[in-house]
Amino acid sequence: MPPQGYGYPGGYGYPGMLQPRTNGLAIAALATGLGGILFGLAGPVAVALGIAALVQIRRRQERGTAQAVIGLVLGSLEVIFYTGLLVLALTSGWSADEPDDQSSRPGPATSPSSSVPTIYIDDLVVGECFDTAEDESEVSRMPCSELHDGEMFARITLPDGAYPGDRKMEDTAESACAKAFRPYVGISADKSVLEPGFWYPDEDYWERGNHLALCAAYGPDADQLEGSVKGTKR
Repeated sequence: MPPQGYGYPGGYGYPGMLQPRTNGLAIAALATGLGGILFGLAGPVAVALGIAALVQIRRRQERGTAQAVIGLVLGSLEVIFYTGLLVLALTSGWSADEPDDQSSRPGPATSPSSSVPTIYIDDLVVGECFDTAEDESEVSRMPCSELHDGEMFARITLPDGAYPGDRKMEDTAESACAKAFRPYVGISADKSVLEPGFWYPDEDYWERGNHLALCAAYGPDADQLEGSVKGTKR
């Protein structure tokens, strides 16, 4: 038995648990990944260090997984970013080296009337020939002696009154042009090989005082015409 008055030594507790150390490669991977933000060449190094650190950490039971992963991710993003910049720079360089002179390249085929200025269809007078344009309300004047798309054969002023609506206006214009076809061509529209066409004012044009119906003749099956159709009885 210990003598009276003796007890356990004071001031001592249970010994602490030993903590695993942080892997050195993980710290290096993190530092290199952060440095790669400014220096792109450090990105691949950070990737390599991060992978090596994860392998060692798993084998040695060390700390530093978070640092290794962050370094690995930063390095990967830097590799992708700087690789993209390099590809963009090379692509821009190839584009700059291409010749700007387009004169040696074959251009698209153009129609004879492509250089002819366009006018609004209501600027034509009866007997004038034309080629159609991209805008259906515009045409290009053409000599009737040359190949052309159509010929204006009538300009008819429709009766005054309130605008009757698009459908009624269309029917009125079509009927008026059909009546004007025979006096100009020499044969009725329903017996002719030609295709009659017409334009009519919309409500806005009508209210501004434009009450003209415009009538034109086109070739059969969209064929071009050569010469005037006036009096041809085609």
